[in-house]
Amino acid sequence: MMNKVKEVCLSCKHFRLIEITNGICRVVKKDRVEDYPVKKNDDSCELWKNCGQQYYIRLGWIKKSSQQEPAN
Repeated sequence: MMNKVKEVCLSCKHFRLIEITNGICRVVKKDRVEDYPVKKNDDSCELWKNCGQQYYIRLGWIKKSSQQEPAN
C-alpha cells in the first residue's frame, strides 16, 4: 500500500524553502523574491502540486539545518 502525500506546502512543487519553518510560494511568477507570499511548511492551498522526491530532500535539509549549532 502506498502512503498518501499530505497536501501541504512542504510537499508542493511551487514551494521554496527559505528557513527551517517557512518558505515562499512561487505558483505565480514574480520579478522579485520579496514579492512572493511567505508560507509555513504546513500551510496548504487549492493550487498544491506534488513535488515528488523533492519533499524528502527538503526534509533532509531541515533536519541538517536544525542540528547545526550557531557559529561563535
